[in-house]
Amino acid sequence: MKNQKVIFGITAIVLALILFGQSAQASPAKPMLVHPITGQAPNNTFVVTKTNDSGDNTSPGSGTLRRALLDANNTPGFDAIVFDIAGSGVKTITVKNYFPDITDNAGVMIDGTQGDDRIEIDGSQVLDHHGFAIGSNNNVIKGLVINGVQGGGTAIALVNGASNNVIIGNYLGTNPAGTAAKGNHSGILVANNANNNRIGGTNGVSPGGACTGDCNLIAGNRHHGIVIDHSSGTLVQGNFVGTNVSGTGRLANGDAGVLIGNSDRNQIGGMSPQERNVISGNGVINIEIGQTPSHHNTIQGNYIGVNSAGTAVVTNGGDGIVLDFGAHDNLIDNNVISGQRKFGILVFKSANKTTIQNNRLGVAATSDANLGNGLHAIELQTNNNSVVNNRIAFSAKDGIHVKSGVNNALRRNEIFGNKISGINLASEGFTPNDTGDGDGGANNLQNFPSVSSAQHDGSTLAVSGKLNSRPNTRYTIDLFHSPSCAYFFQNPVGQGKTYLGSTDVTTNSGGNASYSVNLGSAPGSGVITSTATDSNGNTSEFSECRTITSGQAPPSAPQLLSPSNGESVVQNPPKLDWTDATGVQYYKLIIRNGGKKGPKVYNNSNITASEFTPPALANGKTYYWMVRGCAGTTCVKSKWFSFSVP
Repeated sequence: MKNQKVIFGITAIVLALILFGQSAQASPAKPMLVHPITGQAPNNTFVVTKTNDSGDNTSPGSGTLRRALLDANNTPGFDAIVFDIAGSGVKTITVKNYFPDITDNAGVMIDGTQGDDRIEIDGSQVLDHHGFAIGSNNNVIKGLVINGVQGGGTAIALVNGASNNVIIGNYLGTNPAGTAAKGNHSGILVANNANNNRIGGTNGVSPGGACTGDCNLIAGNRHHGIVIDHSSGTLVQGNFVGTNVSGTGRLANGDAGVLIGNSDRNQIGGMSPQERNVISGNGVINIEIGQTPSHHNTIQGNYIGVNSAGTAVVTNGGDGIVLDFGAHDNLIDNNVISGQRKFGILVFKSANKTTIQNNRLGVAATSDANLGNGLHAIELQTNNNSVVNNRIAFSAKDGIHVKSGVNNALRRNEIFGNKISGINLASEGFTPNDTGDGDGGANNLQNFPSVSSAQHDGSTLAVSGKLNSRPNTRYTIDLFHSPSCAYFFQNPVGQGKTYLGSTDVTTNSGGNASYSVNLGSAPGSGVITSTATDSNGNTSEFSECRTITSGQAPPSAPQLLSPSNGESVVQNPPKLDWTDATGVQYYKLIIRNGGKKGPKVYNNSNITASEFTPPALANGKTYYWMVRGCAGTTCVKSKWFSFSVP
């Protein structure tokens, strides 16, 4: 997409810091002050009692945050830094020079929640350095407001192998109230093999409400909310990225909400409501995964483009989720992806093998309220993707658009209310079938099946139809119900609001196949549509609609049992046997000599059992036989079998 803004080229800024000065006073550890994951109590607790910061790395004043950071680095064991600053209201520490890197692998917990008031770290007077740069393990940054970091600096950077760190309960890029922007370059950077870190959590979060507890509010930054570059195992849960603290309105990060590049096995969200991130309102893209090493990342259970209750749009500037530049084998599962200005999900630029499943696109979290996306809900321009079991509605264009690429399986989705079409292959517009299906293009321009009949007898819906496609090939026919038929460029081509079931067919040498399936507990009115998917996963557009009619359901076809096809019988006359087909009131038997179109030697149109012995037949001949199963005047025939009488 030529106007799509793609964001990459992440460079971790490594700070070279001079450590010196006088120690802040240490006090005994408080029993409730423990590591949120391990439960470990600190060996030492350094108390910050002053907001002033001279920026002097020769002799930082006692009781300052700068002194506490130096002491924590130089004191063995796991330590804590807490705040006990006199006065009421927000305590703002205006940083005059960059802080020391956090380097002790035993870890330090900087906890802004131990005092009575919020602690704000104002980085507006420091250029091109991070608020906190962490190059070590087992650290915790908790309950701080970090804003205003200038140039290329992020609020918190985990770099150069920093692992097993925890970032919880912070406001990064906003004012202390979480209602207005005071942006950093970006909120959090995880880079250069900084693995197995945790951003956010589930303790004290309020699903459907405001950002509380472990929730980080990461909003109002000039560029990205969270950047993960050349790192793996990051767990991002329970955060608000791009909204205000109440989760009701936009407080955009300027570019991407979450940007993952050259990274694998990171997880954004989870299956429980507490693990859900709200990632909405960002300037260009809410979530982007790119570059070839980016694989096996999971985006799961998030609200993307909507408020924290999942009931209203929080508009972003572009797309919901973008996968590009060779990212592969990533999973998008169980998210609400609605209200995007452009695409709900865009997969392009060689990003193959994406699985998109169980998501709600264009609707609210728990209802079918119209929260449609601004272009297609899903656009695919790559190969071997799977789009399964999603609810896709109210897009301003197509539900799913396969612009290019092949082997894209689009199955069991429930698609309705999209302005142009439910599924569209290649360029915009209706794609007619071609005899033999020899053409190529998006999803090989797979032919769609027809629905010849849809009859409801009061308890069962019987659907039959045909497919013409490539010869001697197996296909899966998916069947759908909608209350009424949509029109696609003046063609009565439906969508598919409710998935009903599927059946498999194999085309003959002429490329033709027919199907007949009985569906219990199906609606008795409305229309039926279908799609066809080949064994490589190429799915067609939707078929034309067939209105459900009431009446006797057609019978199913009998299957011949014995004599088996080509058998030489011993008994004459032979006993003929076939399956007891569903819905059949009586059978018709025909026997011909020498071929399916040879002379008729026996015919019986009133057989009530699924076996019959005809009169004796002439010896030394080959006979062909076929049975029709009938209900009223509707009959369905079996295949032809042959047998010989010696």
